[in-house]
Amino acid sequence: MREVVAFTTIRQGNSLNDIEKVRSEVFLDTSKALYDWGIPCIAMSVDCDSSYRETIERFGVITLPQKTKGMGNVRREALQATLSLFSHASYFFWLEPEKPQMPRFVKPMLKLMKEKNAFLGLFNRMSVNSYPEEQAHYYLFCKAVASKLLDIDLDYAFGPMILSKNALPYFLDYESKHGDKWDSILIPRLRIIKDNHPIALLSIDFKNDSRMTGVESGNPKAILKRIEQFNNVIPSLIEELENYKYPQS
Repeated sequence: MREVVAFTTIRQGNSLNDIEKVRSEVFLDTSKALYDWGIPCIAMSVDCDSSYRETIERFGVITLPQKTKGMGNVRREALQATLSLFSHASYFFWLEPEKPQMPRFVKPMLKLMKEKNAFLGLFNRMSVNSYPEEQAHYYLFCKAVASKLLDIDLDYAFGPMILSKNALPYFLDYESKHGDKWDSILIPRLRIIKDNHPIALLSIDFKNDSRMTGVESGNPKAILKRIEQFNNVIPSLIEELENYKYPQS
């Protein structure tokens, strides 16, 4: 029985899209890292040619054709497929495809989650200096806002996380009022925290992949994405804290 299984999404996309091209190349290293650490992975795939799928499948990645559209829908589709295929797994590891450094942090996080009987495992990066400057500012701003509002040190906008089985309904049943983009994983996490379920926070020495930093630094498409993220992540955080009916502490 697999204790933990990873899930993600991958788009090989148009070779003329420099960011998508590099991301799909970096995912080859992520797939190998997951394989080396003995973590099976489900990847919802779209716009991937057969030779690319065959390459990542050699590392044990199970590729499934994406059926839904929209960031939130696809992530829920990936999680549901992972639960269906690995129904006996105890933990579910979400990571974006361009993060080959993340699998090495799974083992210490699982240890911490078991010690705390945690619903949710979140990672705090020790530094964001490896990122493009504009992206680093985005992450630091989100961290500052969330940490102040929640009164905990929280790297709020960093995506990777480990879910216990008890946490899955928060994500699978999420109905967005905020556009169903990055909020699709951030708001369920926030609700788990505010519902007073135990969480595990692990500080990690994570470095952004240098290829991603290179292709996104000063890239207009990446800059516009950061603005879109700001306009989804910060308003949804504030509105959620103002409107969601949390239990009394």
